[in-house]
Amino acid sequence: MEVKRYSTKQKAGEAAAQKLNQLLDAHSRMPTLFLLSGGSSLALLERITIFPPKLTVGVTDERFSENPKANNFAQLAETSFFQKAQESGAYFIDTRVQPGEDIQVFSKRFEDAIRAWKEEHPGGTVVITQGVGVDGHTFGIMPYPKDRQAFSELFEGKNWVVGYDAGSRNEHPLRATITIPFLQEVDFSVVYMAGKEKGQALSRMLVKEGTLWETPARIVREMKEVHVFTDIPT
Repeated sequence: MEVKRYSTKQKAGEAAAQKLNQLLDAHSRMPTLFLLSGGSSLALLERITIFPPKLTVGVTDERFSENPKANNFAQLAETSFFQKAQESGAYFIDTRVQPGEDIQVFSKRFEDAIRAWKEEHPGGTVVITQGVGVDGHTFGIMPYPKDRQAFSELFEGKNWVVGYDAGSRNEHPLRATITIPFLQEVDFSVVYMAGKEKGQALSRMLVKEGTLWETPARIVREMKEVHVFTDIPT
């Protein structure tokens, strides 16, 4: 894992976007699955200039909502990045909620699409963007500090995507998210973590001792290759 610190949020974002362009360019001869986090990580997409010929784009986690202002893919579809990717011939894993879908049907459709891509492209490259919340959550994987078993059942089972109700843990409780087993399949993750209010979460993520159910972002310590870009000082 590589951690790079910058004096401003803007500089950290520029460096993170540059790393994404480098990764997309370096593996452009192979089919690439590019999964994107919502929130502040979407700002990185404005600086993406590399669109490999065999690119598939999707999101890492989704808010189960038909409201386009809440749904991550719907927000992604409004970006200039999306338009450029579309013009370059990219494919998309569309996670907008369909009429009549419930959360379990939706999460299965989400997972089936990712598994189908992996089966079709066994030598393909998976690149993701990753954000971390003040509470140490990452993607839609929320902390369960008082219930290790519930955390394990939700996020450490066989599923690559799980749909569930996060309750009071998040303002968007109904969600579908990639899980820890899938994250261990990811080739490259670029973590963009800005804001001094996230300093404690960053510390918990990086220290040697800790648990996933208390700080899910610690999964970066078990992933293949992770690059962290932050404006949080040591």
